[in-house]
Amino acid sequence: MSTGGLQDLRREHYAELPEPKKEPEKVQHVIADQYMKTLEQYIDRLSDHVRKIQDEELAVTNQFSAALLSLQTKSHEKRRTREDVARDVYQKKISKIRDKRKKYREMLYDAHAERKKLIDSMQIQKDEDDILRRKLAKLNALNAGETSREQRRTALVDWFAVVFAILQLALIIIYALVADYRASAGDATSASCADYAGRLRPVAPHYQFYTDVALFALVGFGFVMTFLRKYQYSAIGYTLLVVAFAFQWTIVVAHFFRMAAQQRFSDFVLDQQDLLVGMYGAIVVLISYGAVLGVLSAVQLLFVALVEVVVYGINVWLATRYLWTYQNALTPFDEATGTGGVPTLAGPWHAFGLGGDAAHVHVFGAYFGLALAIPLSKRVAARGRGHDDRASSYTSDMFAMVGTVFMFVLWPSFNAALAPSAVQHRVVVNTVLSLCSSVVFAFLGSRVFRGGKFDMIDIQNATLSGGVGIGSAAALLVSPGSAMIIGAVCAVLSTLGYAYVSPLLAKRGVVDTRGVHNAHGIPGLVGAVASVVSIAIAYDTSPFVYGQRLDELFPQGATTAAWHLASLLVTLLLAIPSGLVLGLVLAGCTSPTRRLYSDEVAWRVSGDFELSSTEDDDDGGSGGGGGGGGGGAAGGAAGGQRRVRAPRA
Repeated sequence: MSTGGLQDLRREHYAELPEPKKEPEKVQHVIADQYMKTLEQYIDRLSDHVRKIQDEELAVTNQFSAALLSLQTKSHEKRRTREDVARDVYQKKISKIRDKRKKYREMLYDAHAERKKLIDSMQIQKDEDDILRRKLAKLNALNAGETSREQRRTALVDWFAVVFAILQLALIIIYALVADYRASAGDATSASCADYAGRLRPVAPHYQFYTDVALFALVGFGFVMTFLRKYQYSAIGYTLLVVAFAFQWTIVVAHFFRMAAQQRFSDFVLDQQDLLVGMYGAIVVLISYGAVLGVLSAVQLLFVALVEVVVYGINVWLATRYLWTYQNALTPFDEATGTGGVPTLAGPWHAFGLGGDAAHVHVFGAYFGLALAIPLSKRVAARGRGHDDRASSYTSDMFAMVGTVFMFVLWPSFNAALAPSAVQHRVVVNTVLSLCSSVVFAFLGSRVFRGGKFDMIDIQNATLSGGVGIGSAAALLVSPGSAMIIGAVCAVLSTLGYAYVSPLLAKRGVVDTRGVHNAHGIPGLVGAVASVVSIAIAYDTSPFVYGQRLDELFPQGATTAAWHLASLLVTLLLAIPSGLVLGLVLAGCTSPTRRLYSDEVAWRVSGDFELSSTEDDDDGGSGGGGGGGGGGAAGGAAGGQRRVRAPRA
């Protein structure tokens, strides 16, 4: 009898039931426990013994029946006397047999009950171990080996993954075979098209692009970084602060390097495009901020913005002026006066190039932030208090998903805002298709690599990796099907990064709070490589791309692919060393035991905020230790409040 029926039977009722016939084993137990194995053997022996007793009972009953039949030929008196004797003998025998069977049935009931308790306790222990392991993995408390083994152990390819992979691959094939863009310039048929003039105009005015990119930065990045359950004030508040400061500073830096490229310094004139340039610089700082989320104070973040925007400006200046990545044709050089040889302003490109370029924005921001986090991790994050607060909650994850949705909607504007007007429509459509493909493959990757369940950190970040990967020259050149392939590759690699690379970084003591290496770094590298490959293929195929001469977009000709590759290498060479140096400076002036990942350090929090337990907090009066005067009063107030734990809502 199965153990599931024990809960419906009392012990005395179970003892009265017969033992069923032994059936062939249908389920093989795989519980590697010696006690369970011994218990199973004991149950089998008891069951066999009970069945033997039942066979003995049946034999005695058959003997009694045969004896009654043999007495049918006797006279009435003799038959009655012998029947009484046979009945007495039968009742004595059957009573002993049934008592013995009842005793063994009770023993069998107890054995089944013990087996059920053991199975239940093992299941409870397994569930608790799984919950604890998931929590530790989310907090990066497991070492990389344990986490990788857990991921591989729970990796699952089910019908959801197979069906959706087939469907999405079918859509990619359809778009690759039957979808393409019309030629927009350079031939008679395109000039005669009814929408030719419309396709040469910008997709939207610059100010509309600015509002989209501003929402992308403030609402998108701001809410995406609210996933930490006790750092939501800082996530949104510091995002607004960083954007406001870095926006102004980027415009100044960009005009300085523009005048340096033109070898003429004077007052600069602002226009609507400067609003976009300022937002791109602010977004670079926000990407780096994600790597050290919860570690730095407000003043330290402003200092990061001050330095990083300058290095970012140098990188863009080198890429557009000396590496010819996104550059207009050069003016003629006058040997007599030594003037000229500078990019003309009449070409398709803005002086800042393609604003949302994967290498200049995403790769630079991600690896600058990752390098910044290395020395801070060794000194502050490793010894600081509050590591338990580096966790999300159901509510904080939902707020972060709001940011993901905003970024999904606004990413096409981010990529297309400074693209040449004649190709903006292709950048917008390719970005949307790449994002859609990355969403599907991020869900697939999360389900496969996370044991058959979706993980919110993958859905919040890896779903957007397609927008990162297509944000390069590839968006101008590739077909819709190719854009979807780029999005799919970015999503799979980003999800793999969150599942496997992040634990490896954590094992080596590198804290990447938001996982910018996986969300921006890896997809940015894919986008930069896609840019190099697409330019090389375009020049190898035809001097035109959708009716427009390639030399109008890339005056350096076929060597442009090599210059884009060189620009990627220069970006890494500038971002990583400068981030490391700045991280060393900040680590040296920051208290190594400061509290991390909590708003109470620098904000006056509401009454339902769960304050940290009472303990000495050296950084309370400094507003985050080493950050200077900013947030000092708020930090001191929070430090005083920490003496009492606020009630939960």
